[in-house]
Amino acid sequence: MIRINPLEIILWNFRKSEKDVIRIYDKLAPLMQLGSGADMLNFGLWDKGITHPHQAQERLCDLVSELSEFASATNALDVGCGFCSPALRWKQQFDGLEIFCLNINRTQINIPTPKEKLHLVNSTSIVIPFSDKSFDRIVALESAQHFYPLKRFLGEARRMLKHDGNFVVAIPVVNNKKGLFSKLGILNVTWTSQHYSSDLVEDQIKDAGFEISRIEKIGKSVYEPLADYYIRNRDSMKEKFAEIYPSFVETLVYKSMVKMKRLSESGIIDYLLIKSHPIHRD
Repeated sequence: MIRINPLEIILWNFRKSEKDVIRIYDKLAPLMQLGSGADMLNFGLWDKGITHPHQAQERLCDLVSELSEFASATNALDVGCGFCSPALRWKQQFDGLEIFCLNINRTQINIPTPKEKLHLVNSTSIVIPFSDKSFDRIVALESAQHFYPLKRFLGEARRMLKHDGNFVVAIPVVNNKKGLFSKLGILNVTWTSQHYSSDLVEDQIKDAGFEISRIEKIGKSVYEPLADYYIRNRDSMKEKFAEIYPSFVETLVYKSMVKMKRLSESGIIDYLLIKSHPIHRD
């Protein structure tokens, strides 16, 4: 049984330190694993008739690799790689691609899975131990919402990316910070991230020295179908969660899903996919 004190959740969200992010994922990652039956830790992209969480997660991974143009790259850095499941999928698809997986959470990258073809790096996202212009591709797949300050990570990405490289970010965002606390409601407790606005993310990417070549808002194909799936399958989810969590956790998840759907429908929360490349300065 995973023990969670409700006060812990409040403190995690109030402080939002790197240590808190580690604690959040140590405690809550099993929720996503139980829900999807896999080790990917993203909400997924529910388009093209997809009906299952793991299919949606793989679809989002595939879109990120397509935007990143992995097929023409020699190496890539996955920042905030989770359990490395996306990287393992990419390695299977692009065997010649050398992939470095960076995670501040040592426990996740030490989980015994077939990772021998990946390079595992235990590091913070704001001081990354690689030299300038080390990578053809850098991606942050549903992880940058935890990086603080975001501009420090973006500066590191710009420093490490080659002149002709691609930088791709998939990130949950809010569309307007005004009155956000009252709008989010229960998600103030359960949506454990920095709640960056879409404008801030775009502006800081540009300020870091990148030119955005493609940007998509895909929230409608992320939050609402995920919430619908959970609501339809709540009884089976309750049974799964009851094996390792106290009952109040499932109640929080259910109420959060309902709230998440409403906020997506009203345009308060969204999800950005951004592809960019370095601006060349003489």
